Amino acid sequence: MDSEADMKLQSIQALRGLAAMLVLIFHIHELEVLAIADNNLTERAWVGGLFTNGYAGVDLFFVISGFIMVYVTRNSVSGLRQAADFLFGRVTRIYPVWWAFAGCLTIYMFAAHGLSGQNTAWQKASFGQPMVPFLIKSFLLIPQPAFPILNVGWTLVHEVYFYIMFTLFMLAPRKWLPVLLGVWAALVTGGAMMGLSNPVAMGWVSLAVHPMTLEFILGAIAGLAITNGLVWRSGVLTLVASMLLMAGLCYQGQESKSLLLWTRVLWYGVPAALLVYAVAGLDLQARHTWLIPALFGWLVTIGLYQLTGLDGDSADAARRGATILTVTVGGIAMLIVIWFGWLLGQGAPELLQRTRAFFRHVLDGAVKLGDWSFALYLCHLIVLSGLRVVFSLLGRSDALAPLFRLGHPGVLDNLAFATSGIVCTLLVSWLSYRMYEQPLTVQFGRLRKSLFRRVQPQPTPA
Repeated sequence: MDSEADMKLQSIQALRGLAAMLVLIFHIHELEVLAIADNNLTERAWVGGLFTNGYAGVDLFFVISGFIMVYVTRNSVSGLRQAADFLFGRVTRIYPVWWAFAGCLTIYMFAAHGLSGQNTAWQKASFGQPMVPFLIKSFLLIPQPAFPILNVGWTLVHEVYFYIMFTLFMLAPRKWLPVLLGVWAALVTGGAMMGLSNPVAMGWVSLAVHPMTLEFILGAIAGLAITNGLVWRSGVLTLVASMLLMAGLCYQGQESKSLLLWTRVLWYGVPAALLVYAVAGLDLQARHTWLIPALFGWLVTIGLYQLTGLDGDSADAARRGATILTVTVGGIAMLIVIWFGWLLGQGAPELLQRTRAFFRHVLDGAVKLGDWSFALYLCHLIVLSGLRVVFSLLGRSDALAPLFRLGHPGVLDNLAFATSGIVCTLLVSWLSYRMYEQPLTVQFGRLRKSLFRRVQPQPTPA
């Protein structure tokens, strides 16, 4: 089995960073709304627009996870030893980092709300469950009626389920994987259509048949296509998938049961799978230049949609019209960038090479952000919640109100919260990755090699 470090696909890693940033900005919006309400003010949150649907970063994460599981095991043979090797690698990547951040929040809860678990804060967090079972299930990422102690851990409950299922699939011959994925998808679809799933998986059954599992399966199918050499029109598909995903981010309205089950799979999961497949093809073909028009299309679409002032609470017709307009203009921007690149190639090739070098640095930065993405995902709510407290305290002063009292007239307070939220989260993510996650990954990698790789099995033909 290949190590992920040896086979990192840069564009996929950059997509991880994008997914994490979408979730971060989504929660900046959510906490800004709460802070404005706490201050008894009525100003609309400054970070809104399509970022009110930034939770779609989770859908992208799930697709990437399915893709990576297939890709990193592409040279593996079936059997108990290889399956155990895979599961050990997954478990040691997810649990130690999860325990660190969940532990920080648990310590805070003990310090702020006591050890009894009977006060309002504990009861609200645990949905009325006894504190000890709630914490045990939280730390082990076992489905339960409440979110884990650190709310974002609900997605890791799904991830652990994905890992267990894929480990079981590794016991069978690799050639069976497409059939096994198809059977799994059919069972999930059937169970969900029977009404056995809920927007939040609060039990084993609702977890097993949750429609978001299909996003993992879609990612795995994309991985199968790539590992079998089925790469087709990667550049064009990257642009198309980018616009489809942007359309979903712009158009979707208020959260509903349907949106949190099937709708998000269709609007976010399917375009995300197409995007992952396409950019993986770009990586394998070393055609990263196609990411430049995709990036410009995203930026133009985001900028225009934000200027409309619409969000999930806006009328459906208004959102639909704005989505069509902004995505169309974003697509035109992509074509203009492609045309401009062709002109540069004809008349100023040296300038084109310098432009490519600049965007190479942009991609390298996005890859680094992808490296930090797990730490970013786990720490960002803690960081943002701390900032919210700081802004609340400083905002009590009338002199500091324009900068720190969220909801104060003007954009200075909103801009300060969003900027400090992003900067502080990135800083904590980088420190967490460099000082904790990365060293742990190295140590567990050595332990994994000593446990499972004394004798390297050779893959047999499928």
